[in-house]
Amino acid sequence: METRLEVRLREPNPLFTRWLERWLREAERRQQKSQFKLRQALEALKSYPLPLSSGRDCSILRGFGGTLCQLIDEELRQHRGLQLVVREEAPVAQQHYEQQVQQVIRQVQEHQKRQDKKSKPRKPTKKELLEQAALEERERVVEMQLGGFQLLLLVDTQETSGKNKRVLDQTRGYLESLGARHEVRRLTIGDFLWIAQDAQGNELVLPYIVERKRMDDLASSIRDGRFHEQKHRLQQSGLENIIYLVEDYGDNEQLGLPLDSLQQALANARIQTGVQVVRTENHYRSMSYLAAMSRSLGQIFASKRLYSVQRGTLDKSTCVLTDSRLGLLKFRALYEDSAKNAQLTVREVFVQQLLQLHSLSLDRAMSIVERYPTPRCLLEAYAECPDAKQASLLLARIPCGPLERPLGEKPSQCLHEFYTTHFR
Repeated sequence: METRLEVRLREPNPLFTRWLERWLREAERRQQKSQFKLRQALEALKSYPLPLSSGRDCSILRGFGGTLCQLIDEELRQHRGLQLVVREEAPVAQQHYEQQVQQVIRQVQEHQKRQDKKSKPRKPTKKELLEQAALEERERVVEMQLGGFQLLLLVDTQETSGKNKRVLDQTRGYLESLGARHEVRRLTIGDFLWIAQDAQGNELVLPYIVERKRMDDLASSIRDGRFHEQKHRLQQSGLENIIYLVEDYGDNEQLGLPLDSLQQALANARIQTGVQVVRTENHYRSMSYLAAMSRSLGQIFASKRLYSVQRGTLDKSTCVLTDSRLGLLKFRALYEDSAKNAQLTVREVFVQQLLQLHSLSLDRAMSIVERYPTPRCLLEAYAECPDAKQASLLLARIPCGPLERPLGEKPSQCLHEFYTTHFR
């Protein structure tokens, strides 16, 4: 919206004004008749908004006759001379006028900006619009009626790639030969999962997720701590049924860890966290198991009505076999929430840190975090202990796991040493 400006100088012709005031005072003192014309000319000069450079210019104003204009010109000659007035006074007056005009323009523009900010709401950025759209999509409730959806097995991209071209697409080839309807996507958690997909493109995740491990990969993940970290992330996903699909690696020799240790780790995972462990002889047998699972789930969910829920409101008491209506997570929400680069809370980072320490299982780490949610809470508890010996045994009696066995003195001492030693 354009704004029309009206600029008025406070005193456009100060020199002429002073002369007229002086002549008016003299005429009033002598009681001359010219005082009326002078008063009229003074009022007209004060009302005129532009600067004048000579008596001749004043002739356009009311009350300025030829005699008065000549007086002004003579006064100008006496003041500085006509040439100086033309070259200096007029440009100085003009410059002064332009400065005041620019100042008024800036004030009006600032006032207009303030009015615009008050009257017009701020236009959201592209990033804010995308975030708002994503939030609305996450909160939108999806309903799938009987027969209004199809089940689809999702395969992580890592399962269909490899350095050896001979086995580059082995997973996909086996699933196609077994008649399993599937699609390859990048998954942020797990290697396989199933979704219900309707005609509108909505996708809900069935409460089953599969983590495939070959025996040598299992040994490697246990050594570097990935096994506990992945198990923790799977439990936090909100999917109730976690399946470890473990393949034999030849004769299971030269795995990097004793076979008994690997079997014990799988048994502990099954007992302590409730995950299902399925052993297969080779890769083809693993794909056969997934194809059979797809057929079974297709039969079970053929008589179900599905709707979307948030992870915080997910009801884990529902039974897939008996309930006719099930609340499931959206695939997009699961993908975003389970991303490795998603923001983690201090509590979650603390759990992952504890899992990197030797002899600390997920149950032990969770028991410690339940009592001391952050490293700072643990350090403050150490500081309140009267001596170092009592501080080193602070965690020894914390009950862990379903059997609530105490953590023990040795792990407690190791944790105390780790968190209180200053490394240089």
